Amino acid sequence: MKNTLAIALTLALLSACASAPAAPQPADPLPASTSQASPTPTPPTPTATFAVSPLDDDANTVYYFTPDACKAKWTNNGQELPCPGVRGQLESGFVGLLTQTELSLPYHADAILAVPSQDGRFLGIFGAFPARKIEFGDFFRTQLYCMPEAQCDVTFSLGYYDESGKFFDPFPAWPYNYAELPHLVNFPLDLIANQTVRLTLIVRDNGDPAGDYAVWVEPRIFRHPGIVTPTP
Repeated sequence: MKNTLAIALTLALLSACASAPAAPQPADPLPASTSQASPTPTPPTPTATFAVSPLDDDANTVYYFTPDACKAKWTNNGQELPCPGVRGQLESGFVGLLTQTELSLPYHADAILAVPSQDGRFLGIFGAFPARKIEFGDFFRTQLYCMPEAQCDVTFSLGYYDESGKFFDPFPAWPYNYAELPHLVNFPLDLIANQTVRLTLIVRDNGDPAGDYAVWVEPRIFRHPGIVTPTP
């Protein structure tokens, strides 16, 4: 059985302000994945990697998601969710800010707690962030993690809305289980270079939402200093 007592104690420490939940309303639909032609960067970008390492890339980080977490639109694909979430209200999903919380990692980090709907009516939680232009050499970086003692089994992924409001989900999914070490995701965004998009953090349950207290640790955009925009 999944351990809910430790989670309840952990959520009690969240700095989220209590606010009334937003009234249920239709959310942006998530259509089937739509592929796009991939531009050729110069030089070629590395493939995605997974490892455990310190988050020591501040000098080349151009955007941190966590400070804008509550500027994002959070939904469960059926209802809009408040941010920060209301403590103890997990049925429809929950967003929490874990500011400078150790999370049992060997360093302090800002993080976003994303809990899919716990009543089984919805399958995931989606956070569409403010629009920004993506450049060649931009990488999406984050640690994938679970709250300590949470026996979660989820799939993290990254999508985006283009300038017309159309949703795309072209990037790899990253399954994660509580028994694994934290994953460091380092994935190139050149597929959407020179586009202005609303990047969307997504967590889906894997059939059983109980205990799915998923954490995005320091989600950010890193701009590789050795990659330049190709010339025509």
